[in-house]
Amino acid sequence: MRAIYWIGFIALGVVSAEMVSPTATAAEPAKQLVYVIPVQTDISVPMVYVVRRGVKEAERADAHTLILDMNTDGGRGDAMEPIMDVLAKFNGETITFVNTKAYSAGAFIAVATKRIYMAPGAVIGAATPMMMMTTGEMPNIPDAIQKKFTSAYAAKIRAAAQRNGYNAAVVDKMVDSSSDLLIDGKVLKPKGEILTLTNVEAEQKYGQPSKPLLSSGTVKDMDELLGRTGLKGATVVRIEPTGVETLADWINTIAPLLLALGALGIYLEFKLQSFGLIGVAAVGCLLLFFFGQYIAGLSGYEYALLFLVGVALLVVEVFVLPGHLISGMLGTIFILVAVLMAMVDQYPGGPWVPAIPDLTRPFINLGLATVLALFMIAIAAKFLPRTSAWDQLALKATSAGEITAPTTDLQPQDFLGKEGVAVSFLRPAGKAMIGNQLADVVTEGDLIPKDSRVKVVKVEGNRVVVTKV
Repeated sequence: MRAIYWIGFIALGVVSAEMVSPTATAAEPAKQLVYVIPVQTDISVPMVYVVRRGVKEAERADAHTLILDMNTDGGRGDAMEPIMDVLAKFNGETITFVNTKAYSAGAFIAVATKRIYMAPGAVIGAATPMMMMTTGEMPNIPDAIQKKFTSAYAAKIRAAAQRNGYNAAVVDKMVDSSSDLLIDGKVLKPKGEILTLTNVEAEQKYGQPSKPLLSSGTVKDMDELLGRTGLKGATVVRIEPTGVETLADWINTIAPLLLALGALGIYLEFKLQSFGLIGVAAVGCLLLFFFGQYIAGLSGYEYALLFLVGVALLVVEVFVLPGHLISGMLGTIFILVAVLMAMVDQYPGGPWVPAIPDLTRPFINLGLATVLALFMIAIAAKFLPRTSAWDQLALKATSAGEITAPTTDLQPQDFLGKEGVAVSFLRPAGKAMIGNQLADVVTEGDLIPKDSRVKVVKVEGNRVVVTKV
């Protein structure tokens, strides 16, 4: 598990083996293991999560072939591009089976695989990119901007075609209609028209030596495709959408807010020195964050565990060994590493330490979360303690409502020599009622139970030191 590697790298020197997917094991013969990922809806961000999960499971299982079972009208460019990038990371054979249609973004993704097969009557192409508004309407944009937009996507699909051995001119014509498609001296599609191919047209051979225009052949179904590619009888693992990918898209959109709310909740709980609804809400926000990263195919549960270890170390620093520093530093490091690595797209067999480009988005999200958390904590620290609501909340958290609100406003130095009652367990820090004012106090190392009589023996700045009477 990568998180264990991080722990060892930072503090403990622990080395752990890579996790194995429960779907298939490395004991299965690699050449007889095929993963099939359905692309049966519009291309959207949740589809990225499904494809990423499938590719990583296939890599862990050492699968020989990954097949996209495609029937799509296209979709969003911001989802298409990461899918193409994810497919490029798979080390085995990649195939697209166009069982009905692969329009627009679907055609781009198909070209990102090493081979394309099509069912009888299937079509592929019409990949001109269109700028869309959130309402689904097409905005009126200058022709120059549309040409620039089209040129960028045309270059993306040409690069994929060249990498996988397709005719770049053919796929370019699916995007850009500004020139003729001329092959073997024959104009297959004139200027001004976008290329869309049927299965018969796509498998026609041209050139010397002859080569299919785009498709490696026509097959009626997945079984025939496996037979054609020498995989008949192979173990087929089908990756199915779980239905929570759409939820994960929403969760990941608000990931910085979830992190900020979690940090705010932890701050409030430490300030109140208790654990109640605020703590439950904070933990819920953080678990929701890790859940979103897990469904997105980015994080395993190991980073959530690493995060909890970090929080536990901070608790030790605050309540058990105040001033110890080591546990607090390690806890902070573990938390930061867990949050960052939960957002990094890492693949089996990849480097332990991610490349700088892979950290860009995680750092942006963490930065936004930090700024938002500091803003909310500053507001809480400045305003809440001055309100009666805050005083009542603090009192209820520490004494279950047994003590009334304080009626005096003594300074820490005024407490010296006075006696009071511990209203929370002093471990060694906690709260005590000195006279009729609630105060943050600390012992000299002893643990003092709640409701014990205490006396202030030392005041160092704002640090009020008590001992049991």
